[in-house]
Amino acid sequence: MACRKFLVGFAICLGLHFGALAQRTDKVHLKNGDILTGEIKSLELAILSFKMDGPGTISIKWEEVKDLWSNKLFIIKFRRGGIVTEHLDSNLFMRYKITLDDIIEITQIKSTFIKRLYGSLDIGINYSKSSQYIQLNSSFSVSYRLPKWELNLSSTFNSTNNYGDSTITKKQSISFGAGLNLNNFYFAFSQVGWQKNTELGLDNRFIYNGGLGKTLLVNNHNRLRAGAGISTNIERSIDGGKYVGNLDALGFLDYKLFYNSSPKKSLDAAYYIFPSLSDWGRLRMEFDLNTKIEVIKDFFVGLVFYYNYDSKPLEGASSNYDYGINFTLGYTFGK
Repeated sequence: MACRKFLVGFAICLGLHFGALAQRTDKVHLKNGDILTGEIKSLELAILSFKMDGPGTISIKWEEVKDLWSNKLFIIKFRRGGIVTEHLDSNLFMRYKITLDDIIEITQIKSTFIKRLYGSLDIGINYSKSSQYIQLNSSFSVSYRLPKWELNLSSTFNSTNNYGDSTITKKQSISFGAGLNLNNFYFAFSQVGWQKNTELGLDNRFIYNGGLGKTLLVNNHNRLRAGAGISTNIERSIDGGKYVGNLDALGFLDYKLFYNSSPKKSLDAAYYIFPSLSDWGRLRMEFDLNTKIEVIKDFFVGLVFYYNYDSKPLEGASSNYDYGINFTLGYTFGK
């Protein structure tokens, strides 16, 4: 009997101990005087994600935060470009002589691989009975974040079928990229991938891109980045034949506009230019525009526009440019 009481007591104490460890004890002090207790998840694009018992994860505008505290470790990015791994306590602000306004990004160092993943899935369909035109599209992206590294896997698929002339065109891509955050808002990037675009006569293109970039602007609603580097590829036309190697210069500009108050809204634009170094006079361009608005938590509707151009398209091409506008339904996860 005494042994049983001891085991029961021990089990209760053990449960209380782990329950206490699991408690959310992070603090956020708001400018209106409220003090919230919970778990700081992240700060991204001027929105602090904060998890509480009951309401769950809420979004707090960074401009409404007066102070915060946590004894957990976070990856913290400063406005002037520095990146540190620290606790969110008074020592952080004294050690680096900063205020809350100097912090632009906070990422919790999560304990498992799965919890470090985040991404999105979008699908769409467009149909016109009068022209017997149907277009299917989908895209998928998943990222994994480390203290200074970010890895990304993404894919897109677009298929257009015109039953009037039995024509099917396809635009597909898949890529794996790695980014390394450097000081003063600089970053290095590397990417390998594959592309297909039958409208431009492209059957297969295997690519490698690498270079340096810099964040030119970041605030509560905007982020602007630019970069340059080198791109190498081998490609083959839809008419077959041998693979041909190419060396290109690479330049890019990407912009994000976001509003994280309910409903969440965003606009993402990216422009890439590839002046050829091995085939003088050839110029390729890629432009993507993606707009989204949240309809219910983590589910979005949006419009996607893409435009591809090749001044010297491959054999079998129908045109030297390709574009599309698609309506999409999407889901985001991991944030």
